[in-house]
Amino acid sequence: MTKPAKRTQKDKIGIYIKRQAWILFILIVIAWIIDAVWLHSELAVTKSAALGALLSFSSQSIFAGFIFWYTGYRARQHIVSQLYRGQMAKWLLAMLGFALIFITVQPLSAPALFIGFMVMQISHSWMLWYIR
Repeated sequence: MTKPAKRTQKDKIGIYIKRQAWILFILIVIAWIIDAVWLHSELAVTKSAALGALLSFSSQSIFAGFIFWYTGYRARQHIVSQLYRGQMAKWLLAMLGFALIFITVQPLSAPALFIGFMVMQISHSWMLWYIR
């Protein structure tokens, strides 16, 4: 006998997005401490890491918003289309965000930008592991 599908976990997703906001804050504070104590780079590393982390956080949050727009069995076609739309919006936001950051922000530390982005991506994957 088969089991019914689990209900959507909107509440858990909201909790994990709030936790990611705390990780974003902690990442910015750590980058600021490293920049102020060790690198003395006029906050370029802090600014770059914060922008990368914020870009990742915002793209993941928009994707989650697209995913949970529709719920329920009858909306399954809409849910699948929202998956595609959310993924496209996430990638477009990430690409445009990186382009805008590289064009407009000076001085910029590219390694810190990518490290901030990757730390948030890893934290997102880690939190999704616990939802399962």
